[in-house]
Amino acid sequence: MIKSIINYIALLLVVVTPCTLKAQTKPVSKTFPVFNLRLADSSLFKSSSIKKGEPVVVIYFSPTCEHCQVFISDILKNMQSFKNEKFILVTYLGVDEVKKFENDYHLKNYKNIIAGTEGFNFTVKNFYDVGPFPFTAAYDKNLNLKTIYRKPPSMDQLKSL
Repeated sequence: MIKSIINYIALLLVVVTPCTLKAQTKPVSKTFPVFNLRLADSSLFKSSSIKKGEPVVVIYFSPTCEHCQVFISDILKNMQSFKNEKFILVTYLGVDEVKKFENDYHLKNYKNIIAGTEGFNFTVKNFYDVGPFPFTAAYDKNLNLKTIYRKPPSMDQLKSL
């Protein structure tokens, strides 16, 4: 019960508040961020383990966000077009929520998708100055930032990266 209340309060602070405020204009670094994620199996994923050679798409999302759910569903429907990209799904919600989302969307079936939580340290959220969800940052195969989307991009926009 306490965990649910904390998650709800965090959701209000992280999701609702930024949606009602004026958009931030903080510049985003062109370098790939350094962060750690706790995965559904409780293992640790380090962004430093990503090697150059494949494009990377970082998506900051909430497993309970309807816009995020639709966006991820669209990506999965178009996964044939995204064989060469690695997707890193980042949330602040707990491992249980990541696990449920991973199970609901059968993410284990996709070798190029990693989903995890950064917890309440907000390293990734602060790096990108994330406001409303889902937030997307796309990197080329050399891990140079190509573009960011503060609203869900269309599948055609993603495919053209």
